[in-house]
Amino acid sequence: MFAQSSTSPTAESSNRAAWFTHDRFGMMIHFGLYSIPAGIWKGEPMGRNWYAEWIQVQGNWPQGIPAFEYRALAESFNPVDFDAREWISELAGAGMGYIVVTSKHHDGFALWPSKVSDYNVVDATPFKRDIIGEIKAACDEFDIKFGLYYSHWLDWDHPYGGRPHEDECHSEPRWAQPSQDQFEVYWQEKSLAQVRELIEAYDPKLFWFDTWSSNSTPFINERRMDELIGMIRTMSPNCLINSRIGTWGHSKGTSVIDYLSMGDNQFPDETLAQPWETAVTMRHSYGDNQLDFNWKSTRAMLAQLTASASRGGNYTLNCGPKASGTLSRPEVRRLREFGAWFSANGEAIYGACPNPLPAQSWGEITSRKLDAGATLLYLHLTRPPSTDTLTVAGLATAPSVAYVLETGQPLITRVTGDTIEVDIPAEVDRDIIPVFVLRLPG
Repeated sequence: MFAQSSTSPTAESSNRAAWFTHDRFGMMIHFGLYSIPAGIWKGEPMGRNWYAEWIQVQGNWPQGIPAFEYRALAESFNPVDFDAREWISELAGAGMGYIVVTSKHHDGFALWPSKVSDYNVVDATPFKRDIIGEIKAACDEFDIKFGLYYSHWLDWDHPYGGRPHEDECHSEPRWAQPSQDQFEVYWQEKSLAQVRELIEAYDPKLFWFDTWSSNSTPFINERRMDELIGMIRTMSPNCLINSRIGTWGHSKGTSVIDYLSMGDNQFPDETLAQPWETAVTMRHSYGDNQLDFNWKSTRAMLAQLTASASRGGNYTLNCGPKASGTLSRPEVRRLREFGAWFSANGEAIYGACPNPLPAQSWGEITSRKLDAGATLLYLHLTRPPSTDTLTVAGLATAPSVAYVLETGQPLITRVTGDTIEVDIPAEVDRDIIPVFVLRLPG
């Protein structure tokens, strides 16, 4: 995985990303042909790792699945229980403000009726419905911002698309990479053309492009990045672009994009100058994997979300629907538990600013400036002390008001040297990540 650097955003980029930094919480969806085998190929678990969306190169390990066999999955792709309104209703109820859907993953299969390639959900499957279009319509209905994941580098179906690098995917025989001239054919006739299609048909609010190391740089070089970014800026000036487009190969670095995407399930340990997000799994795999039962608890994920917000970041939580088109019960339960927490504590996340104080042993802090010059500090007790007293380090100003965010219960506070002590009421349930509010005078 790569380490992300950050540059100061331009005023134009900051304005574009204002809704993104306000919302803080969104959903990523991995859904496609790989949802059918769901991690198992001909009775054998896939090799290398448990990322089910990689089964075309990790099934039948180490040879991978022959292209004609994998392509045949399209003939049985028929998610008859898919209901875009149901997905977006769950997303909205969870407190999320945006979605990122895999319009085309590395296997090259498109979830919309692409005129560029008939390897798509309408032309190649019995389902014959525009999944991307139906999700977009549901997002418009529920006032959810609509974003698209697009694999611009890897494409295992196009004869000249990028292939897994041998240092990352030790399949046998090793994958042969296209030449620069060959990749240019793919770049012009499929990658750029499909991104153009997606903008014209669905007007996404953001693109989530996907590279993760310098191994992509020979193909996603500065010229091609500028070509792709320039096209998006011309066609849709307010559409956000992420750093995993390949900015480590650009002389201007991350100044050419709008938000940083960290490595999978990776988080910075400090506030970054630019807006950022992390795509986080509920278990290990992004696509549905029928052998992956390593579900994370809602509390553990909420702790990650509050830590992200305290550093100025977004939390993009992944769901991998089943081949039938439904979200799994573990996913639905966790989304609804998120919704319960947000219904009581969303104020501490939406539009909140990073922690202005030192790191705290008991949890995380987000903040908000008020028009009158006062400041609200939101204390997220992700690691509450065993004692009945909370010590806020780096703060020696007595709050004018202190209370539990969910209930309004007043809190007793005292200044002790360069800290504030807060008594934790006996009635507070520490297991649900309670949030305390301190109002500091201006």
